[in-house]
Amino acid sequence: MPFDRMSLLVMIHELSDTAQFITTTFRPEMLETADKFYGVLFNNQKVSSIHSITQQDAHNFVEQEALIQ
Repeated sequence: MPFDRMSLLVMIHELSDTAQFITTTFRPEMLETADKFYGVLFNNQKVSSIHSITQQDAHNFVEQEALIQ
């Protein structure tokens, strides 16, 4: 059975009143209903740091990655 991204989004949205979800994604549709966004930056490819970012920054990152692929 093929994976249906919209079904996943609907499920997360329906369960979000009683549960917390942490996801990673390169799919713009996954950014639409999220409350918080974090970016992970790698320093010298050995140490990572996590920063809170805006929804627009998350969208920009996903769009840039899509262009690279």
